[in-house]
Parts: sequence; structure tokens; C-alpha cells
Amino acid sequence: MIPRECKRLAEVDFPIAEVSRHSVREKYVRRGHPSSVHKWWAQRPLAACRCVLLGLLWPDPCDPACPPSFKDEARRLLRQIPNCRPLEDDESLRRSLVTFIADFASWELAINPEYLRVARALVAAAHGDGVPLLVDPFAGAGSIPLEALRVGCDAYASDINPVACTIMRVLLDVIPRHGPDLSEDLRRVGEKIERSATRELCTLYPKDPDGGKPVAYLWARTVRCEAAKCGAEIPLMRSYWLSNTARSKIALRPCRQNEDVTVSAPQVAFELFEPKRSADVHPANVAHAKATCLCCGTVLMPSRVRAQLSAQRGGADVVFDERGQRIGGARLMAVIVVHGSQPTLRRYRLPTDHDYETVRMAQAQLTSILVDWQNGKGGGGDLSCSR
Repeated sequence: MIPRECKRLAEVDFPIAEVSRHSVREKYVRRGHPSSVHKWWAQRPLAACRCVLLGLLWPDPCDPACPPSFKDEARRLLRQIPNCRPLEDDESLRRSLVTFIADFASWELAINPEYLRVARALVAAAHGDGVPLLVDPFAGAGSIPLEALRVGCDAYASDINPVACTIMRVLLDVIPRHGPDLSEDLRRVGEKIERSATRELCTLYPKDPDGGKPVAYLWARTVRCEAAKCGAEIPLMRSYWLSNTARSKIALRPCRQNEDVTVSAPQVAFELFEPKRSADVHPANVAHAKATCLCCGTVLMPSRVRAQLSAQRGGADVVFDERGQRIGGARLMAVIVVHGSQPTLRRYRLPTDHDYETVRMAQAQLTSILVDWQNGKGGGGDLSCSR
């Protein structure tokens, strides 16, 4: 065991520049990297976690209290690493340990069996018969406990966020437990879930008459203009661009739908077009919680926008009348469609009454399911179809 008075290696030297460089590079490693399991908003770089742990777990060879057994074992193990520096004195041994940490920051060497074996053996040599214990009560996606396990420690980790706990469970328990066969098991289960979901939900995602398959629905919350002679519905749009890439430039353009004075409130319709330049696209009509009416130009103050959205319980629901016609709430702005012959090519179309009818059906079936749950009938509700 390392005496308490002995300094750790990280207290006297640490390859910050190299570790930082590999930590940045790690963001672009896609295949085989644990972060590809699921992105976490505060993902800690594995390179930094791994190297800091080693710097804290290993003693400083130049410290008089450093156990001689660790220095002897470190010299023996480091000689097995290519391009190892001379290890005659304690100073050169310290430099070699720091160099090992700098090299171990590389993702390619971090999964190298020889480097892993040496790192774990050095941890074991520093702590004798005892296995170091790491406790991380706010571990996020589990970067620190993962690297602690990889270098030979025991780890206890948790988090107050259930998503983080799920990621950790998969990363630290499920994947190591099942090994390489897990990917095939997940693929098989995923296909089963896809078949079941397709069977149960196909009526709620009908194909277009031309065979196109809707893959996404673009919605906007709405409020009402409070000007005395207006009352138009205001979709809250931060951008009217639907696609702004080199291959595809599609945007929405608002236009006045009716000028009939007998109608209680003017209405705004939208059309799709291909802008030639950014200036052709209508500017956002909501910013800093202020909403601008597309019909009369009246600006609705943040307090009124929030009050209306609060009255709509957030504004994400669609409100229908007794005849099934939409009368308020969220507004469907556009539908993204793909075709079987070109599954990667996205097309855009305006919403139709049939799209809203599908939404109304989904609301009715969801209400039925929730009523069954509240009445203790389990997950009722039949979403199946005959085809």
C-alpha cells in the first residue's frame, strides 16, 4: 500500500498538453467509442478521466516514502513498452511513468491489450493486496467509473438523472456482461419491436396517395393576435427554413388566405418555395418571447404570449371542434416524406386535412388507453390494423 505521506504522481507532474489533445480528438472517434452508445450533455472525455485516475493511483517514484516494491515492478513492466526511456534512477522512472500516461491518453493505445495489462499491473503494484475503490455519486454518463474499472479499480456510481443511470447501466454492466453477442441480440430485439410497432401504429402513419411515407411532422405552437381588428392565429416560428443545404433549399412563405370582412379573423396560409437567397425567406416572427402577427404586424408582448400558452397548457396539443376541424393549439406546418425508391431523399409537402384527421384519431386512441389505465385495465387500446 502507498503510505499516506507519499505524494501521488499527479501532484508533481502530469502531461496536460498531450491529454488535452487526445481529449479533443476523442470527440471525433465514432466507431467503437463508448460515447456512441448514447450522447450525454456533459460527457467527460475518457482520455482525461483515465489519465487523471492513473496519476492519482500511482505514487511519485522520487518521493522518499514511495514503496521500493512499486519502483522495482514499474521498472520491470515499463521495459515491456516500446521506446521506453532509461530507468536507472527515480527521476527517469518518473518521466517514463508520465510518458506512459501521455501515450495511454490515445484511444488506440487505451484499447491496446499490452498497455491495459501494464496499467492494471502498476495499479495493483501500488496498492498491494487491496483493490482501489472509486465512488462517484454524480457520475453522469459514467466516464469516470468506466475508466476506473478499466484500470483495475472497483467502482460505485450513481446519478440523480434516470437517463444518466440508464446509460451507465448499459455501459458498465450490460455491455460487459453480454460481450460481442449483445449487438446481434439488440438487432434481433429491435427488429421485433419494429414489426410490432408497425403493426400497431400503421393506421396513425398512413402513406400518401403517391406512395410517399411521412417520417416527420413539423409543428408550431400558436397564439392569437390581440389587436382590436385582427385576432389572427400567430404560429411561433423561429425560422421559416425547412432545409438549407447545398443540395436542398426549401422554405415556407406566409401569405394572407382571405380578405373577407365577414370572417371574424384573418387567416394565414403558407406555401413552399425554393429561395434563391436568404433575404427571400421571411424573418422569424418570434424572438425574446415576443410574437409578431403575420397579418397586421402587431407585436404581442412576452407576458401575453406566456399567458396564452399557459392557458393552452403549453400549446403543444391540437384543439378540434365537434366536427373534427382544427380550431386552435399547435399547427402543423409541413410534413417530411420519403419514397421507397429513394429512402435517403427527403421531400416536403404542406399538411392536409387527412393529416389532422390522423392526429385526431391518435388523440382519441391515446385517451382511450389512458382511461383504461386509470380504470385498472392495463395497457388497453387497440392500435392494430388489418394490413
